[in-house]
Amino acid sequence: MTTSNLIKLDDLTSLHVTGTDSTKFLHAQFTNDLANLSVNSWQYSGYCTPKGRLLAFMTIVRLDENEYLLVLPAEISENILPRLRMFIMRDDVTITPKHDDLGIIGITGNADALTDIALPAAAETGQVTTDGDAYLLTIDNGLNSKSERYMYLSDIDRINSLTLPEAERNDWTRLDIQAGIPVIRAATQEAFVPQMVNLDLIGAVNFKKGCYPGQEVVARVHYLGKIKQRMFIVKHEGKEPVLSNDKLYISGQDDKAVGTVVQAAAINSQQLLQVVLQTAAVIDNADIRLGSADGEKVVVDSQPYTILEGK
Repeated sequence: MTTSNLIKLDDLTSLHVTGTDSTKFLHAQFTNDLANLSVNSWQYSGYCTPKGRLLAFMTIVRLDENEYLLVLPAEISENILPRLRMFIMRDDVTITPKHDDLGIIGITGNADALTDIALPAAAETGQVTTDGDAYLLTIDNGLNSKSERYMYLSDIDRINSLTLPEAERNDWTRLDIQAGIPVIRAATQEAFVPQMVNLDLIGAVNFKKGCYPGQEVVARVHYLGKIKQRMFIVKHEGKEPVLSNDKLYISGQDDKAVGTVVQAAAINSQQLLQVVLQTAAVIDNADIRLGSADGEKVVVDSQPYTILEGK
């Protein structure tokens, strides 16, 4: 039986959205289709500026007809919350931050072994099981990957009572990178349009829904433009910490960056980086360096989905 591990996701938080107009309101704010998201389901979505630049990437959970949880990095929630509230106007919508006694953890491995939770996992990716104020999201049912993954939101005392062995936060980040799931942190807010971090490739953008902030720009890139930057997985041998928004260059060309780091995780003796790169640099097999034109060499790794046709 696969061992299950608990990973503290203390860097994440949630916003609780309620009210009779909550679906209409959220649907008009985000890149994905909230109107057709089923109860007890979740999906990824982006939140953009009017210029189509991402302010946030989040997991949106529909708990009831008019009740949602938005799960996102805590470091950006403080500016996302007032921005959302600013657009409520006369809508019947209430948005409240996470209570201090609500915790968020990740679980890897076989959820059938999680007897402490007493909450059965949904069989399908994208579904949620609930028990009062406890929620278990099936992030990956393991059918197309090596590991099952779940996100669990519950009372901190209940989480602290779990007897699962604890793994490092790095492990969750690594699994996100390997699955092609990005993050938007404070350092990268407004740095990317959704397609640059592959939101269209993971089902986080719906091009048939109505308007939302930045929709015209996002649609124009999709229907008329050729996307010149995409998100890739690369590896490098350096041991120095790599941060979101660190830049990448082509060897010998210090004048202009060709890429930006989204997030990074250690894997064995290497580091796995999720980076937005100019597609031409990847197609041309350019000698890409981290931090400067004479920095550590990075090598494009295998990708979780097709990014460049014919590559």
